[in-house]
Amino acid sequence: MAIDPTQPFVPVILGGDIGTYTLAREFYEAYGVRSVVLPAAGNGVIEHSVAIELRPIGSMADEDRVASALAELARELKSEADRPLMLFGSLDFHIMLIAKNRAALEEYYVIPYPQLETIEAAAVKENFYALAEKLGIAHPRTSVYYPGADLAQLAGSFTYPVIGKPSSSADWIAAKFVGKQKIHTINSRDELESLVSKIDASGYNSGYIFQEYIPGGDDAMRLCTYFATNEEKVIFAGYGEVVIEEHAPLVLGNSAAIVTGRNDQMAADGARMLEELGWRGIAMIDAKYDHRDGTVKFFEINPRLGRNHFYLTAAGVNPARFYVTEFLGAQFDDSNPQTDAVVDTEAGVLQLSRQQLFTVLPHHLLRRFLDSDTGRKAEALLKAGKVSNPLKFAAEKNLRRKLYLLLNAVNHYRKYKKFPPRTLQP
Repeated sequence: MAIDPTQPFVPVILGGDIGTYTLAREFYEAYGVRSVVLPAAGNGVIEHSVAIELRPIGSMADEDRVASALAELARELKSEADRPLMLFGSLDFHIMLIAKNRAALEEYYVIPYPQLETIEAAAVKENFYALAEKLGIAHPRTSVYYPGADLAQLAGSFTYPVIGKPSSSADWIAAKFVGKQKIHTINSRDELESLVSKIDASGYNSGYIFQEYIPGGDDAMRLCTYFATNEEKVIFAGYGEVVIEEHAPLVLGNSAAIVTGRNDQMAADGARMLEELGWRGIAMIDAKYDHRDGTVKFFEINPRLGRNHFYLTAAGVNPARFYVTEFLGAQFDDSNPQTDAVVDTEAGVLQLSRQQLFTVLPHHLLRRFLDSDTGRKAEALLKAGKVSNPLKFAAEKNLRRKLYLLLNAVNHYRKYKKFPPRTLQP
């Protein structure tokens, strides 16, 4: 079904994961508009949706080809009706592609992201940690390895375990080697040398981060989504505490359940960092609570909505409204953002006022992982019925989506059996 020519604006979204679907759903819920979604290929999470017109685009490795396809799509949509088009990406790679081709794409699209230089100052992790150091924001001790460099001096400063992760998530996509993970936990010098040799041979040429391990399990993980205006002023910080993460290698570290709340330290520190950068639009910061000193330590900035950002909408704050109000104007959204879902705080920004449980897991499976302080919050919210899943959308009537939901639930049981959560550490 084609996009209705009377639709007032059209979101165009690169990607094909649950975050892509969620954003399209949020635009549909807020404004009744459908999104054009451009994945590499179709899949169950984005197919047969009332909120999506699907346009698979093939491999996105050739950025020039993708940019040309986006321009061609824009001309097609503009020929149907003269209306704004907003361009989004679901992964860091997409955001970098958009930012690098901004001059050409801005002829057709409203782009709700900062300039390339600003994104690189935040999304490349060694830049992020240098900024955290400059601003006095808590973060883990960090060293950066560049492929081909001498490892001896770097390795001598480590106390194991050490966390390893790419400085550039976008460049990491192209790295190929057996055992590759989004995040590596290294327990010895031998494991470190083995990983480094694989990285050196993988074609990955950006920095690779080795970092102090912060004790604690999944329930110590924290995240916060921020919105900054065109005047580079952060006005909102949506905080969440992770209950359980995914542990399959290629999705390791993705949140599977989140309890919403508020945290003045994380809200204020993140706002300070983003305003220092001159941020516009949405960013998400990953962090971890360190019980040794009672601080939340920042890990990284994602220059976009996170994969599981639906925790915001579940708590009453649909991020689609931020995008439209700020980047398209009040004529497209005259609603008042000051709802009972947000509250003014001492951190100087609006924060979530509601506690809600977000999860992509079947409830029976989730209940196996609630033996923690955050888990007990989740258990209470489950009992109260204050729980939301982005894939459970009443507007979806296609029977093939219902079948997908069933298969997706079964797959979660399989994944957690094969890749159980790591043992909680003190």
